[in-house]
Amino acid sequence: MLRTLISIAAVSLAVTALNFPAYGNQTTQLATVPSLDGSVQYPRSNTRVVRHTFRVQIPEGSKAISQLKVSVPPGLTVRNDITVHERSGKELKTNTSVNENTVTINFPQPVEPDTTLEIDMNRVILLRTSGIWSYRVYAKLVDFEPELNLGVAQIRGHRP
Repeated sequence: MLRTLISIAAVSLAVTALNFPAYGNQTTQLATVPSLDGSVQYPRSNTRVVRHTFRVQIPEGSKAISQLKVSVPPGLTVRNDITVHERSGKELKTNTSVNENTVTINFPQPVEPDTTLEIDMNRVILLRTSGIWSYRVYAKLVDFEPELNLGVAQIRGHRP
């Protein structure tokens, strides 16, 4: 019995001593696909007409974006009053179309990597004023056939 305990202890110590530590490096170029980077409603008060804004981050290693599609959640009406600008404030030329539940934003000149886009959907009409609105956002990349699902932009409305 003592011999078994000594053998188990020796094997445990050997495994522990021979286990080399793992070192990690922080990589700044981890992201190679666009992603959502925040969203907000203005004003946050109890009003019926608001502006919904969300940001799309296009990292340096990504392909350029030629189109964005946004699925509008039930309970909202989005008008064709949409502005897109870079984080610096420079407004981008776009062709937008809005149907019942989808907003399509086409970029005549594809948006290059290492850019942050801010999409302002002005004059959004809320059928109810409280809740969380979830927009699903898709991107079409240059030289890449399928649409890329960027995720869900959640906008928190007024809380009574």
